[in-house]
Amino acid sequence: MLILKPFQETAISQLKDKFLTLWKLGDTNVNLTFKSPTGSGKTIMMAQFLRDIVSDPRFASADVGFIWITNSDSLAMQSKDKLFTYYGGASENPLIDLNNLRDGVIPKNGVFFINWQKLVSKSKDNRKLRTEGESNTTFDMYLENTHILKRDVVLIIDEEHIASDTVLASDLIKNVIKPRIIIGVSATPQTKGITVDVDRKDVVREGLIKEKIVFQTAEDLENKEYKNMDQDDVLLTLAFEKRNELVEYYKKLKIDINPLVLIQLPNDDKARKDTANMTKQDLVINFLKSKGILTHEIAVWLSDDKVNLADVEASNSPVSFLLFKQAVATGWDCPRASILVMFREIKNPTFAIQTSGRILRMPLGVHFSVPELNLGYLYTNYKRNEVLVGYAKSADQNRPAINGSYRKTAVEPIVLDSVFMSRTDYNDLGDSFQETFKKVANNYFGILEKDTKANVIKKFNDKKLSLDKKVTNGLIVDVEIDDYDNFKQELLSEGSSYEQEMSQHDLERLYNLFCFNIISKQIDEDKKFAPERSWGKLKTALNVWLLGLLKEQRLQIYHIIVNDFLKVNSVLSSVIGKALSTYRPIREQEINHKSQRSKRTEQIEIPRPSLFYTDQYEEMKVKKSAMQPFFIEKDYTGKKNETNFIKSLEENDSVLWWYKNGDLGSEFFSIPYYDPTTNKESLFYPDWVIRNEKGVYIIDTKGGDTAKGAKERAEALQAWIKSKKGYYGGIAVQDGSNGWKINDSAKYEYTTALKGWKDLEDFLN
Repeated sequence: MLILKPFQETAISQLKDKFLTLWKLGDTNVNLTFKSPTGSGKTIMMAQFLRDIVSDPRFASADVGFIWITNSDSLAMQSKDKLFTYYGGASENPLIDLNNLRDGVIPKNGVFFINWQKLVSKSKDNRKLRTEGESNTTFDMYLENTHILKRDVVLIIDEEHIASDTVLASDLIKNVIKPRIIIGVSATPQTKGITVDVDRKDVVREGLIKEKIVFQTAEDLENKEYKNMDQDDVLLTLAFEKRNELVEYYKKLKIDINPLVLIQLPNDDKARKDTANMTKQDLVINFLKSKGILTHEIAVWLSDDKVNLADVEASNSPVSFLLFKQAVATGWDCPRASILVMFREIKNPTFAIQTSGRILRMPLGVHFSVPELNLGYLYTNYKRNEVLVGYAKSADQNRPAINGSYRKTAVEPIVLDSVFMSRTDYNDLGDSFQETFKKVANNYFGILEKDTKANVIKKFNDKKLSLDKKVTNGLIVDVEIDDYDNFKQELLSEGSSYEQEMSQHDLERLYNLFCFNIISKQIDEDKKFAPERSWGKLKTALNVWLLGLLKEQRLQIYHIIVNDFLKVNSVLSSVIGKALSTYRPIREQEINHKSQRSKRTEQIEIPRPSLFYTDQYEEMKVKKSAMQPFFIEKDYTGKKNETNFIKSLEENDSVLWWYKNGDLGSEFFSIPYYDPTTNKESLFYPDWVIRNEKGVYIIDTKGGDTAKGAKERAEALQAWIKSKKGYYGGIAVQDGSNGWKINDSAKYEYTTALKGWKDLEDFLN
C-alpha cells in the first residue's frame, strides 16, 4: 500500500476535524473545501479520508453514504479505480457506480461514483437514469431509498472548479441528493467558506511534484538564435533536444524512465494552404519522423483518433511523444510527462493553466539528484502576458517560471556538496510504544515479572485501579454525543440508568473514543502525539499489558479500562501521560535514525547554468551578479536588508561575482543542521555564494532578531566550511552606519554590541 507523506497525513487530519465540526451542526448543504495543488495526491488523500472518517471513534455512530461526482465518465471511473487500487481491493467503503443502482440504496459507508453530466443532460439515455424507472431503480429513487433509511449523504465534488456554480445551485442537490455536507476538491476552488488548504511548498518539499515549470514564451522565441527558423520548428526542436537531455540524465542515474513530451494541438487546427493542406498534427508528425522517431513512439489522443495509448502512463512505455487537444487537460496522471509543447489558439488565444499541470508530477514521487529532472519544461508561442492572464485568478497557484536568468559566460562555476533530505516524522506513536508503556505501567504499580495474578490484583487495588468488569449502557441511553471534545461530561451528566450491561459494540466504540481523546487532550509538548495515527497504538499497548497480567478475555479487559476512564481521577490516564512523556525521546531517536537513512549528499554546480522566476520577481540592475539578468522577489520580509547587502557587494572591489541562493529545492545549495525547535535535523540554505581571488565565501545575512536565533545554523555552516579548503564565511549583519559585520567563529554568539564580530569589508579582502 502507498505510504502517505507527512503533509498528506496532516491535511487528512485537518479535513476530518473540519468535517466533524460541521457534522455536529446538523445542518444540510454545508460547504467544506479541500484545496490542494495539482500533483499533491488529492484523490489518494480523499481515499484515506473516507477510510479514516468511517472508522474514527468520533464518528462511529454515524450512518452515512457518499456520492463522488466528476465532470466526465472517464474521470469518474479513474477516481473509482484509484480508490480500489489504494484500498487493495478491500475497504470499509464499498465502491459502487451506476451498475449498482439495482441494489436500490447506497450501502452504509459506500462511495457512489458518477459523472455529473449524466444527471443533468437532457439526452434520452440520460433522462432514463432519472425519470424512467418502472423496472429499474432511477437515481432519484436510489437517493430517496437511502434517505428513508435515515442514512445521511455526503457529496464530494471532484475538480470542483469546473462546474461548481451550476452544480451547487442545482435543484438536484437540494431536493434529491440533499447532502449534509458538500466537500469540494480542487487545486483552484471557486466556493467560499471553510477550507482546508495544502501548502504547495510542502508538496514540493516531499518530492511529489516538480519544483517549478520553466516556460519558454513567444518573446523568447524571437531570439536571434532562431531567426531563420519557423516558429513551430523552434518549439518542437527545443522540446526534442530537452527530451534527449533528460534521457541521458536518467541513464546516468540508471533509472528506467522514458520522459514523455506532450504536444497540445490548437483546437482551431485547420489545414493551411501554404503547406499543401497540412494540419498542425501533420506538421508535428512529419517533424518527429524527420528526427528518426518511429511510429510506435508516437501516440495520438483525439476524440476521433486514438493511437498507441495502451500503457502510455507506464514509466518505461516506448511512447515518447503524445499529441492531444483537450483530452489530458484535467485529471489524467502520467508522472513521466516532463515536457509540454502548447501551440497557441489562433482565434481564441486563452492559455489553459490546467494543461500545464500535466507535467507537474514526479515519476517516482521523489526528487532526483540531478536538479534538471526536478523541473517541468513548457515551450509555447503564447505571449508572456497571455500566460500570466491565465494565472491571474489566484496568486497562490502553481505560477509559471517565465523569466529566465543565465550564468555569465565568464563565470567559472564551483561544485558544492549539498544535502537532500525527505521528512520522515509523522509525530505518531510507533510499535515500540508498547514496550515503553509496559515498563512505565509496571513501574507505577510496582509489578514484577515474578508476580502472580493475585499479587497483580492487590497492587492494582492499592493504586485505586478498579477491576470492575461491568460497564452498563445507562451512561449512553438517550445521549447524543454532540460535543466530541467533552463527550465524557455529556455521558456522565445525561446518562439515565445502570440497568443493562453495555453491548460489546458500544463498549468498544467508547473505548476507542477515550483512547483518541486522551492523546488529543495532552497539554505538555512532550506528551503530544497525532491522535489519528496514535490512538490505535495506545489501545494495543493497554490491551497487551493487561491481557498479559490478568489472563482475562479481551471483553473483560475492555470493561476494566473503560470503567477507569469514566472516573474523574482516572488512574490509567495518569499512567498514559507518564508513558507518553517517557516515549518522546525514544521516538525522536527512531525518527532521527530514519532521517539519517533518508538523507543524501550530492554535488551541484553553483552558479546554476540557468534559473527561472515567476512574475512575482522583478529585475534588479546589478553588475557583479553571476546570473544575468538578476531577479529579486518583489515583496518579502528582509528585502531591504538583502538589497543593502547586494549594494555592499557591488561596491567591494575584491568581489569577482556573487550568487543569490534559493531557500527550497534541489537546484540550490543546502547543509544540514540540528533545529532545537523541532528537535530534529533540518536543512539550511545560506543566502549568498561569493567569489574573489582568495576563495569562495558562503554567507547568510540576518537582520534584527533573526540573528539571535541563528546559533545552530551558524555553527553547522562553520563545521561545513572548516571541512573545505579555500572556503570562508559566516553570519553577517548590518551594524548601522558602521557597515556589515560577520561572525565566523566555531561557537556562535550574538549580542547587540557584536563583540568578536569582524568587519566584512576586511574579511573579504
